[in-house]
Amino acid sequence: MKQVRSKSLREQAGVSKFGMLMMFILIMSFLTFGLKVVPLYVDHNLVTGVCEVLIESGEAANMTTTDIRQRVSNTLRINNVTDFDLSAITVRRENDQAIITIAYERRVELVANLDVVAKFNTVLQ
Repeated sequence: MKQVRSKSLREQAGVSKFGMLMMFILIMSFLTFGLKVVPLYVDHNLVTGVCEVLIESGEAANMTTTDIRQRVSNTLRINNVTDFDLSAITVRRENDQAIITIAYERRVELVANLDVVAKFNTVLQ
């Protein structure tokens, strides 16, 4: 019977050039996607956080929609967020409690003609 010899350690030197190229392309794709998409969620969490603080402190019950939008606008200006549409924030009142709805969608160009669309619809009570 013939014995099968395993490859020597010298022949198993590491990753091929093609393998390195594929790993580089994969890592760059994830980085590109992450750098485009993560800011959308950071901005949304910032707006949601401001509105949650207003509701938890009870201030929102005595504020108009314009006052709430102004408070969010000031926070966004401080954090250098420039492309948020304040009309996406609506307020309604039920049983002397303010309910803030933040509903909007953002579209970001990913690569060439591919876009990423993120839809946000958050209701805070």
